[in-house]
Amino acid sequence: MVTPSKSNEHAFDILAQADIDQSVIGSIEERHNKIKEDLEQERQLYLDLANSQPTGVYRIRIHNSSRCDEDKWRSSIEAPYEVEFANTRFCEILNIELEAFQKNPAIIKELIFESDKESFIQKNIESDRDLIPFLWEGRFVVRNKLIWVHFESIPRPLPNGDVIWTGAFFDITKRKKEQQEIQAKNEELQLANAEKNKFFSIIAHDLKSPFNAIVGFSQLLIDEIKNKNIEEVEKYAEIVLDSSNTALDLLTNLMEWARSQTGRLTFEPELFDMHDLIKETVLVFSHIAKGKNINIRVDIDTQLNVSADVSMISTVIRNLISNAIKFTHIGGQIIIRAEQLSHHLKVIVSDSGVGMSESVIDKLFRIDEKYSTSGTQDEQGTGLGLILCQDFVEKHAGQIWVESAEGIGSNFIFTLKNNQ
Repeated sequence: MVTPSKSNEHAFDILAQADIDQSVIGSIEERHNKIKEDLEQERQLYLDLANSQPTGVYRIRIHNSSRCDEDKWRSSIEAPYEVEFANTRFCEILNIELEAFQKNPAIIKELIFESDKESFIQKNIESDRDLIPFLWEGRFVVRNKLIWVHFESIPRPLPNGDVIWTGAFFDITKRKKEQQEIQAKNEELQLANAEKNKFFSIIAHDLKSPFNAIVGFSQLLIDEIKNKNIEEVEKYAEIVLDSSNTALDLLTNLMEWARSQTGRLTFEPELFDMHDLIKETVLVFSHIAKGKNINIRVDIDTQLNVSADVSMISTVIRNLISNAIKFTHIGGQIIIRAEQLSHHLKVIVSDSGVGMSESVIDKLFRIDEKYSTSGTQDEQGTGLGLILCQDFVEKHAGQIWVESAEGIGSNFIFTLKNNQ
């Protein structure tokens, strides 16, 4: 029987130990590889999650040596931070390559709208200095278009003095546009309400005058009838009649305008002859024109068919002829012309009246600048007729304006879109 020597036993021990060590090393390597694999899976999961976000996600590191360096914050060549991560959406919003951004993080300053750059810089400096959340909204110029963006990031100081900033980056262009539209609508509504309130206060004031006259002179009429003073009765009756007509005109125009503003006035276009409508309206005013010896001439030689709301256009023509008579001297002339152009019908009401200055013209169609003057025989106006005319003409996609010179006369012109 052969027994192993001590040296052989030692050799066996070494080989056994080597096998054990190799097994441990293999186990460690296996665990290490598993950890690497798990870490890679976690990293890929993080990337997938970050890149799937509809908003930009980023992380930057500000080195302790660069903190609060205002020159670097203002520079478009050297930034006080380095980019550790930016997701796909961040780069898409700004239309930049991730590699280029990492190489020169300061390039985004070149994209900031010029008037917004200073607020961006100051907010960065303030947040970096005080280690408070960075919140900023501003405009960028990307692909030659202006976009609105929103930054939100929070700081995490490190033991070595560096600061990690992790944040989100949003394209808020659509939201800003909607906010601006809402704000513009609100301002428009506030202005319209203010103008209407002022307008109605003016109308209420103007209504008092004719009604006061009617009430006052009606009482005088009763007294003069009792006294059988026929001359005074006739004079007061004429005043009551004029005041009643003024109040009626004002109320008629006011009711039509109110109906148009509240949507109760229906727009019902139909085909009709403008020539016939003008002639019919002139006939209505013939007795008033005759009282001032004013000649009204309709200078239209042909039939002019137009598709429009007869009631609205009749109101427009009625107001323009009424004004022309009111501001034309005794023995004057009014000419009404109309012509069919390629895309619209044009109607002109010309008078040889008193005319008006540019400053007066500027007030005629403004609801907040209600303007009314007495006619050549102290006829009273409502101050609402031309505003109503403008509203009705614009409902037909047309325009209305005036050309005038003091002492010479006025041309009131309106157009109607040719829809026939």
